[in-house]
Amino acid sequence: MTMVLSVSDYIAAGSLLVAFIALVKSFLSDRRVKRLDVLLKEKELQHHEADEEDAKKADVEVEIIETGPKKMNVLRFYNKGKAAAENVSFEIVSDIEDNEITLNMNQDYLPYPKLLSFQKFEVPFYNDSSKPHQTIEITWDDEYAKGRKKEMVVDM
Repeated sequence: MTMVLSVSDYIAAGSLLVAFIALVKSFLSDRRVKRLDVLLKEKELQHHEADEEDAKKADVEVEIIETGPKKMNVLRFYNKGKAAAENVSFEIVSDIEDNEITLNMNQDYLPYPKLLSFQKFEVPFYNDSSKPHQTIEITWDDEYAKGRKKEMVVDM
């Protein structure tokens, strides 16, 4: 008994082959999409965790405000972080031995109790130093950690 293949048998075999190839291709692309989806979700989670961490951090910086010739210049401390900074204090570490910078503030002014996000406080000063730059170390507490520090070099 010989089997004779007709045109319809060839068409059926071809469509079966096409269906098998489509199935394999679909399976492979689905695996790739799932892998990319997992990667995207991991990135979103990392971004969300970083945002939550930033929401707990204060970021206190200082800038010099130059005033008129007969007025004292001002150290302006400001919080550019998202959280409140507590117990804010500073030290001009490059002037510890020289004492050429005089701060015009009460002895009990520091630590500054609470500096909200985008809030500032100012300390007038007189600079008798010949150094063009001074290093200021700022210390504060926030929800993220206690005793956080930032060191900045400013032109005085």
